[in-house]
Amino acid sequence: MEDIKAVDQKLFWKEATRFGRLFLSAAALFFVLGPMQWAGLPLPLVLGFSCATLVGHALFSYQASIRKRFINRRFAAHWNALSERLDLFDQVMQRVHKKHLAGIHELPRNVHSVARSLYVALRRADLITQEVSLTERGLYAQPPSWNPPAHDAQAKELYRIADKNIAEYQHHFAGVMAGVQRTEAQTAVFITTVDTLRMKILGYRLAGAAPELNSQDFLAAMQEAKMQLAAIDQALEELELTPFPKTIAVMPPEPRTDANSEATQTLDQES
Repeated sequence: MEDIKAVDQKLFWKEATRFGRLFLSAAALFFVLGPMQWAGLPLPLVLGFSCATLVGHALFSYQASIRKRFINRRFAAHWNALSERLDLFDQVMQRVHKKHLAGIHELPRNVHSVARSLYVALRRADLITQEVSLTERGLYAQPPSWNPPAHDAQAKELYRIADKNIAEYQHHFAGVMAGVQRTEAQTAVFITTVDTLRMKILGYRLAGAAPELNSQDFLAAMQEAKMQLAAIDQALEELELTPFPKTIAVMPPEPRTDANSEATQTLDQES
């Protein structure tokens, strides 16, 4: 979470020091404070307006930084969809008397806890995707290729090692992006789980059943939803979305020797 806070602070100061916003705030101070001083208004009033202008500048900068926290539109769309489901879920829960529906008094807290974890995971996945796209754009889709000559044995061996390096590059690239894909999949599971929860609660509330009676089917559905939320939360904890994740690799890497030393040994043997 500290890495996300550092990125947010950097983005806030970038917006706060934007030339256009600084110019407007300075112009407001100049064109209003000047006449106020000439009119002989009390100093506390002048200072109060100055502080209000600075606070407004900070608030506008903060709001602008919030809108730009997600770099890629795909992840912003994921979070917007998740936030919309949370709002709808809260609206439904406000109409339900929790004391009449046993077993769901902790459900809203669990839902919001998982949502906060998903927000952090989506932010990290967004940053990873941006970092990878800056350097690897186009390389993964079209890796280098060549037609090695069939005459020189040493050249053929070097080309074989180069092809092996390409395969290893693709393997590590897929490992890094697997964390991003899993985060998006967890978001999809969370959204559909909240949708199902909302409709089940509405159905139980509006079906005419006496709210003071415990419905075993309803409680079983709530328990299943809790298990799904717990599974999402546990998966997010196990998924370490660092710039180079440790627990993402789909399969363990094969034991290998350094490519340069392998090429040197092969060339020495053939020479």
